[in-house]
Amino acid sequence: MDYSYIIIPIITAITSQVLKLLTDGIKGNFDFKNLFETYGGFPSSHTAFAVSIATLIGLRQNIDSPIFAMAFVFTTLIVRDALGFRNFLGRQAKILNYLINKLPNGERKNLPHFRERMGHNSIEVLGGAILGIGLTYFLNLL
Repeated sequence: MDYSYIIIPIITAITSQVLKLLTDGIKGNFDFKNLFETYGGFPSSHTAFAVSIATLIGLRQNIDSPIFAMAFVFTTLIVRDALGFRNFLGRQAKILNYLINKLPNGERKNLPHFRERMGHNSIEVLGGAILGIGLTYFLNLL
């Protein structure tokens, strides 16, 4: 079995997470908990991972293969989720937090504060896609 089909995307995802920590550090938000408890940030690790798999399959099996078509469809779903659905959830969380803050103190003390940042913006997703393509192409040459 050719383990590079899983090793290269994992290397890409780890690289993305390291870059995310570095960009968080530059912004003054450095925290290892962000790797496991939050969504969002630059670059998108989910996008980098999914694009890496699709790129590797495209390079090795060609883009007209059925397996590439499947990888492309799943990558599209992951990117759509990163850009759309999680941002939608974040907007809902912002509204819920606003409504909770309008309640009297006694009524809101048992209600949680919802995380408002859940998705990625288009630059973060684009960064993940570029990282996924570029690093996969490079590692495939080795």
